[in-house]
Amino acid sequence: MKKSLLLLFLLLLFAPAGAAESRPREVVEAEQVIRRTFGRLPEELRLVLTAPDASGCDGYAVSVDDGLLRIEGSSCVALCRGFYDYILSHGYGVANWSGNRLELPDRLPDMKRRETRSPFRHHLYMNVCTFGYTTPFWDWKRWEQELDWMALHGFDMPLAPVATEAILARVWRKMGLTQEEIDAYFTGPAHMPWMRMGNMTGLDGAPSQEWHERQIELQHRILERMRALGMKPVFQGFAGFVPDGMRRLYPDLALTRTRWSGFESNLLSPLDTRFVEIGAAFVREWEREFGPGKYYLVDCFNELDVPFGKKGSDERAETLRRYARTVYSSLSEANPDAVWMMQGWMFGYQRTIWDPHSVEALLSGVPDGRLCIIDLAVDFNDYVWRSERSWDYYSGLYGKEWIYSTVPNFGGRSALTGVLDFYANGHLGALASRNRGELVGYGTSPEGVENNEAVYEVISAAGWSSRRIDVLRLLHDYSRARYGKSVRGVDRFWRGMLGSAYGEFTNNARFRWQLRPLSRRMATMGVNEHYFEAIEEFLGAAPELGEAPNYRTDAIQYAAFYLAGKADILLDAAVWAAMHGETEQAARCERRFLALLREADRLLASHPLLRLERWNEQARAAGCSEEERDRFVREQRRLISVWGGPSLSDYSARIWSGPIRDFYIPRWRNFFAALNEGRSFDFRSWDEGWHQTDTLSRVKPFAEPLTAACKLVEATRDISPEMVQRPERAVCCWLPFDFAQERTRVSFTIGHEEFRRMRGLRFTTLRGSESVTLEKLRITASRHCWAEQEPALRIEPGSDGVTLRVEKRDVEAPLAKEFTVTLTLHGRPAADNYTAVELLY
Repeated sequence: MKKSLLLLFLLLLFAPAGAAESRPREVVEAEQVIRRTFGRLPEELRLVLTAPDASGCDGYAVSVDDGLLRIEGSSCVALCRGFYDYILSHGYGVANWSGNRLELPDRLPDMKRRETRSPFRHHLYMNVCTFGYTTPFWDWKRWEQELDWMALHGFDMPLAPVATEAILARVWRKMGLTQEEIDAYFTGPAHMPWMRMGNMTGLDGAPSQEWHERQIELQHRILERMRALGMKPVFQGFAGFVPDGMRRLYPDLALTRTRWSGFESNLLSPLDTRFVEIGAAFVREWEREFGPGKYYLVDCFNELDVPFGKKGSDERAETLRRYARTVYSSLSEANPDAVWMMQGWMFGYQRTIWDPHSVEALLSGVPDGRLCIIDLAVDFNDYVWRSERSWDYYSGLYGKEWIYSTVPNFGGRSALTGVLDFYANGHLGALASRNRGELVGYGTSPEGVENNEAVYEVISAAGWSSRRIDVLRLLHDYSRARYGKSVRGVDRFWRGMLGSAYGEFTNNARFRWQLRPLSRRMATMGVNEHYFEAIEEFLGAAPELGEAPNYRTDAIQYAAFYLAGKADILLDAAVWAAMHGETEQAARCERRFLALLREADRLLASHPLLRLERWNEQARAAGCSEEERDRFVREQRRLISVWGGPSLSDYSARIWSGPIRDFYIPRWRNFFAALNEGRSFDFRSWDEGWHQTDTLSRVKPFAEPLTAACKLVEATRDISPEMVQRPERAVCCWLPFDFAQERTRVSFTIGHEEFRRMRGLRFTTLRGSESVTLEKLRITASRHCWAEQEPALRIEPGSDGVTLRVEKRDVEAPLAKEFTVTLTLHGRPAADNYTAVELLY
């Protein structure tokens, strides 16, 4: 035995210096991913690189023999995914944003070899907006964690736009623009995604030159790691948007002024030869700095109108073809191997503009194999627009390669939402479709991450599966892997969530208390009795799971989100009590509502992610001077409050410790003061004031947050919708608060089934002494107007109510998930009129 040990020692001592490096780099890098994520590399693990499949689709195989775990994979990412699949499905560990875990048994039970091959060549990750809503102030340490997360979850095609502006600035300076002209164009870091898409310019001021240089250094590290992991980064290309200063250099330049949500930008005509000149110069400069690339994302019409030709005209079709040829040439002249990546959001969102004729014309301008469409929002097609899927509507995308993708998050919002069964199995319909065409990839494009972690476990598993996934089984395994074991209460939690928040898709995952008072949007998050019962079940598992760190983290979050749902009920109850003149009941609901929000904020102060303080620290660390640090903090506060545009307030609302106590609670105090005094309040101005400061009040976290979470849930079980004195079919109300001026608009939303059945509206004044006139009614959905009337209907106190028959239009479009009803009212400012609006069927 001693001789054997001595021989082993000598072999190791005198082994060639490059012996470790002689192993495939993919294996070495995969081992590093596992070691960085879990703090160690299991001794019983063996990673084996296999030859790639002729299909170009990665695969892996897992087996355990005599206690040794063998993972075979055709790439570094496949090896990582194979290891992660094994530990997750056996309950041994997880890699999540809020906490990792890996605990293997003393001896792994033997397991027959099991093969998995992805049905897709590419696995796309991230959305251009993620770089505003989540990552704008990340440092290398945080990026390294995310890259490891991507590899373990099987994503091999990440977006990589970091430092785009630094390279653009170089190109523009060489052309003759001054730094002042360039800086006037650039936004702050958190709004750069929308600047890149031509939606806006200039907001919150350009970052310093030192910041840009740091971004270049950061991107070098990101790309070095992406390439080491065998990933295929998607870079940003030039989309035609330029600073105003270009007019000084080229007085004859043909620029179109684009408009989006109150902002403007300049679009260089695709017919101008300088489009290709600038685009090719950008790619050359980019590759000179960062090395060769292949995939370049270029979005020219994101939520913008097509600025040339009438729909259906030959002029429009030919211009779109020439435009596509121009964009592609701006890439191919610098890199003949370049592939243009295009987000397909507009093809679903704006079908009134992008009819099949226009889309076919645009796509035909690029050679096959050189354009790849990201069908960005398949979930939106199914659950919001409720429209035909793009691969069917556009006949398989006319022979162009495309990627199936979803948008499980909007604005980086925190609330629980997502149809888990669809995310697990929706892609099977695309794979089986006769119109699948050149379906080459699968992806997910969340606008923000670090939320809804279970959703991404389901999505990532689906990208490597061509069979139907049993969602409840996957969630059971995930819980075992995250907490160390799964108990019946947690299984019941998942069943309840599938019947509520995780059985619902919405682009409006915000509680009503997160919206500027007084929002009348319908509830779309599935926060029902199953939601509350599920979280009660989860907290009931504390005696069995309370020692598990990840369970404690989740208990804090779910309890806070439980209080968030109960707060919405109390808010409704307070408003309707005020409508009926029951001031004492309204005051009781108001006090309890504000108290619940305070407790939710205090709970989340112990959460590793859901804290404004954490984002403030990231923003401050990214700044290169005290002035820039303060400015970055104010910019991200703007993003999560007013956002920037007149129609985007609260779009990026977060359920975080910090905004709850410093923004939402004071905002609602102002509302209740105005309500009680029968007056209006200028919330637009008040909201603007919040992001112009960088101060954050202090909060004292609970000494025992899990104990507090359990007590708070138990103490609020009694809050139920029965407390709300809403008339049976009431969908809206107005109060003196709404009449800031003589003419005002009150909007509310209803579901597609309610719209289909409705025949009219009844207006009943519950109390007050003054009349109001309904001047106009307008109903819209999915960019269509479904009804528009000018009834001049007088609504007076003391009557049994007045009715209005709704005259619906014939619109050739599917019924969307939500319809917005807008009422234009005329009355004295702060008119003493409390009216309920009911649907008539």
